[in-house]
Formats: sequence, C-alpha cells, structure tokens
Amino acid sequence: MTPLPDLLWRDTGLHRLMLSALLSRLKNQLLLENSATQTLDAWCRQQKLASAPAIRAVRVNSDTPAPPCPPELAEHLQLTSQNASETLRYRHVRLICGALTLSHAENWYRPDRLTKEMNTALETTETPFGLVTTPLGFSRRTLAEQDLWDPLPDITAGMTIPDGNNCQLHLPRFLFRHQAILKRHDAAPFSAVIETYTSDLLRFTPPHIA
Repeated sequence: MTPLPDLLWRDTGLHRLMLSALLSRLKNQLLLENSATQTLDAWCRQQKLASAPAIRAVRVNSDTPAPPCPPELAEHLQLTSQNASETLRYRHVRLICGALTLSHAENWYRPDRLTKEMNTALETTETPFGLVTTPLGFSRRTLAEQDLWDPLPDITAGMTIPDGNNCQLHLPRFLFRHQAILKRHDAAPFSAVIETYTSDLLRFTPPHIA
C-alpha cells in the first residue's frame, strides 16, 4: 500500500486560521450544493489531492448486520421505525480520491423510489450514490451538523489563538459530520445519509503567505 502524504500543517496561529477558513468554505459548499460527491470532486481537484482526481465509492464490508436507520431520519423518509428495516437498503462506503479517504457515508435509501438500473448500480459498482441517482434531479437538505474538531479555541469563552510551537499539527481522523435527506424532483424523499469527513481532506501543501 502506498503511504499517505504527510499532513504539513504546523501548530501556528496562522495555520490554524487557514484551517478554520478552509473548513468553513468546504462546509458551506456542502450546504449549498445538492451533491456531496460533486463538492468533494471539486475540492479534490482544487487542492490537487491526486494526480488523476476522481471520486469513487468503496464499500465498507462488515460481518455485523446493517444498523437500523435512526428514527428521526426514517421519519423524513416517510417511514416508521417498524417498517423502515423492511423497506430500506443500507450502503456504507468510503468516498476516495486517489489513495485518500475523504469521507465515510452511511446511506439508508428506498429502492422502491429508484429505477432498477440505479439499484443494480448501487449494489454492484463503486459509483458514488449521488452520481448514480443524478437522473432523479434530486435536492439535498442538511438536517444536522456536528463539528468533531475545531482548529481554533473558543474565543467566546475568552480564549485567544495560541502562537503555537511550529511543530507538526496533529489532526484527528474525523473533522465534522453531516446528516441530510435527499428528495427527487417530485419532492419524494428517497435517501437519508450520515457523512463523516476526514482529515485526508487537508493533505495538501498549506498556502504560502509572503
């Protein structure tokens, strides 16, 4: 396996401010766009994360049964907790650019609201969910956001940005998480997703400021 490039961010006030701005920009793009896959594809190209940037979905295999759809998400899919397990299919993938895992996506979707060809593609290929279902003309609504790491201290609590020690800044594996619902062009909901985004999104050379 090819080793991943090092994270080149340093523990300085400047780099922490840069990281905060970059993460804010990415989160806003994810909120504005209907397809997280297309947003990640654009990010991969902008930051040159791979020599041939393209997003693919690698299924996460597990010997354990698929987890049930959270009740609040099942409700958005017009299902009860009782019939959700019978109606929904579960797809857990890593969205990858080159050798980098940009996010983990857990997807509970209604096969009865997709075409036969879409269902087959989701079961047998590495094509991301958003690309498979593009013909539906779907829209996306984010239901919840959760920050798992913040490069800056809580300034509302009176803390200041540290000068840092210029050592390598150690980032956690996961940075933030989104929950969203996807609806067809006729407003019928067909998918609920929980996406957890990783620090591989930041494996590029920090911008240089003279």
